[in-house]
Amino acid sequence: MNVKELMKRFLEEEGFKYEWEEECACFKFQGLNVNALFYDNMEDLLSLAISYNTELPRYVALDLCNELNQTNVLKHYLIDDDTLVVLLDEFKTDVEVSNESVMENLEILVQGAISCRNRMNELTSCLSHPASKTVN
Repeated sequence: MNVKELMKRFLEEEGFKYEWEEECACFKFQGLNVNALFYDNMEDLLSLAISYNTELPRYVALDLCNELNQTNVLKHYLIDDDTLVVLLDEFKTDVEVSNESVMENLEILVQGAISCRNRMNELTSCLSHPASKTVN
């Protein structure tokens, strides 16, 4: 079963409302918008992403991505000047992948996205009031 079929089955069996496009499925999980990304040349790669608008200066957002990418299984990217993406990539090569394993991946993604958002808020606050706080 390729990733498209896996995600379609998962979303339907778990009762998610979703929008389906050729290269992605969009749905909400724990109040966050999640995109499942599909690649024609990599049918066994499950990519789950959450994106955030950020008001951080580009150099700060890039430093944040580098910081988070050092110690995390998730990857963080700045895709334009004001959108930061938290991405979980995992190869699904088993014939049958359980809904539980997909749910575990979503939990990891959400926790990472929340941590990223909290860190962005800290940095935004520090930049707004530089004399009263120090950025770690």
